[in-house]
Amino acid sequence: MSQVRGIIFDLDGTLVDSRLDFDAMRRDMGLPVGVPILEALAKIDEGPFRDQMLSIIRDHELRGADEAVLIEGVAEFLSHIRRRSILTAILTRNSRECTDRTLRRLNLTFSQVITREDAPPKPDPTGAKLIAERWALPAREIIIIGDYLYDLQAGRRGGMRSVLFAPDERPHYADEADFVLQHFHAAAELLERIQAHHP
Repeated sequence: MSQVRGIIFDLDGTLVDSRLDFDAMRRDMGLPVGVPILEALAKIDEGPFRDQMLSIIRDHELRGADEAVLIEGVAEFLSHIRRRSILTAILTRNSRECTDRTLRRLNLTFSQVITREDAPPKPDPTGAKLIAERWALPAREIIIIGDYLYDLQAGRRGGMRSVLFAPDERPHYADEADFVLQHFHAAAELLERIQAHHP
């Protein structure tokens, strides 16, 4: 039985609603529907075209940072886990500039914040492992909470239990998660269940 001593959160779609329209971002970049944006960008050579793509992403992300609002129940859950001295971190595919801007605007603080400039983006587990290393905690004492498949995969590959935040219908990849959370008002109760769960 492993106590949860650290929680790694995704940012967009998990803690905040930044109203980012990834389909619009792909259209502006000329990418096909459903293509992962950062992975597509990684295949583009350095030069003016890549710079243009980066500029499009930046415009969308900064607009998202300026419009982001906390998802209902998040503030209360963050207060709950801090009272219990559970460490918190952000692991996001967003840029450092956008992430810092969002966290400042919403007055959010975390002991670790890992962006795409700090580690390969999820589903690569490097960022999750880096947080565990900085916390000096074994992976089994950390959970990762996110709203997308890449969050679950990063957690699993990093040896951590994962929680899928799915406020609407359950996505097809929900079975990849160890637990599913529909609303942050139920997060404290879910955490109690996880604390008592044999991984």
